[in-house]
Amino acid sequence: MDFALRTDRLVVGYDDWESGAIDLRVGPGMITAILGPSGCGKSTLLSTIAGIRPALSGAVIVDGVDVTQVPAHERTVGMVFQEPLLFPNYDVARNVGYGLERQGFSRSQARARALELLEWVGLAGFGDRSVDELSGGQAQRVALVRALAPQPAVLLLDEPFSALDVDLRQRLAQEVSELLRDRGVAAVHVTHDPAEAAAIADDVLNFGDISA
Repeated sequence: MDFALRTDRLVVGYDDWESGAIDLRVGPGMITAILGPSGCGKSTLLSTIAGIRPALSGAVIVDGVDVTQVPAHERTVGMVFQEPLLFPNYDVARNVGYGLERQGFSRSQARARALELLEWVGLAGFGDRSVDELSGGQAQRVALVRALAPQPAVLLLDEPFSALDVDLRQRLAQEVSELLRDRGVAAVHVTHDPAEAAAIADDVLNFGDISA
């Protein structure tokens, strides 16, 4: 099987802590959830896969290419955080099209694509709105399609629903899993909620079990 994401004996860490060796295998359109308590290193793993934090040892391989030494902005990896982290000075469509503009699309091309993606996640007509007008669930949808707009091979989800109420969290988790499978995007979803992990993922791994 060809894996969209593979880590080989990857060791991550910060300050005076480091993980054991981590071997992940995630195929296109598959979602792997990683469970574990706060502070166990889950977010550090995602940051290392994304290239935000350097690996201590081992390799990160995306679509068969070793990207361990490749800068974050050159990796085909998207990331969605616990907070949407939208740009307050851009409207909704410009937020979604930001990554496309960085890839060389004109602003009008990026906007047209952004409006298509917003319709895809049920936010048709929201392109001209300020991000301050969005609810929590709407803001996370915008953050999701902003990450997906540049067509990453891998999407990393760092507890993106944890600040939402239970009903909305469960609904968005299900919607996101369907969207990622529809797009064929491999995803790693970090959470401390076993029910959320079971709802969204093909595989559920405990951080302690994969870092050994």
